[in-house]
Amino acid sequence: MSQTITIPRIQLKFQSAVWTAVVLRQKDINIKVKEELGHLLLVDARDCPEMFLLASLFQHAMYTHDIIYLAREDDSSCDLLVFNGAITPINQRDLKNLKTVIKHIQPGTYTIPLIDSHGESMWKTWQHWKYDEQLRVMANKDLAIINASQLGYELLIHHCAYLASSYSGHSHFDQYSTKKSIELIIRNMKRNN
Repeated sequence: MSQTITIPRIQLKFQSAVWTAVVLRQKDINIKVKEELGHLLLVDARDCPEMFLLASLFQHAMYTHDIIYLAREDDSSCDLLVFNGAITPINQRDLKNLKTVIKHIQPGTYTIPLIDSHGESMWKTWQHWKYDEQLRVMANKDLAIINASQLGYELLIHHCAYLASSYSGHSHFDQYSTKKSIELIIRNMKRNN
């Protein structure tokens, strides 16, 4: 039987839209997000369990269309929002209101299955071209955004699970991002030599 994890989940109402979001503090889940040099977004997981948790969160968002919000603890990192813009269209005004609204809503709990392995079968049908430009990554020192399509989520899930179960320390997602995106790098810090 697969393990599960309980996460806080809130419901947001903006004008006529109703969205759900998973809100976690980076410190609590040992994941740190930071923007560097204006052209890199680093998502650092402490070790394999945190990387599997990240894969599980991406899988949850892919199936439920929830927004993932990873709140920073201090000024050395930035908040991270992950969503599918085709299903959950968020504009700049919504982004400003989102952070404020999230602080004032009492979350409920939701249980998700925890990914604990990486299936090699995905790589047998791998076609690089279908994942090109499936991520749009934007960031500044305070807020990072990953706008992922369904294929983009699939890519993130499999790469995070691979980083957790292999001895590869990091994955670069530049070739999967749009031309205007900054480069996304996800790292398993324990295995990143």
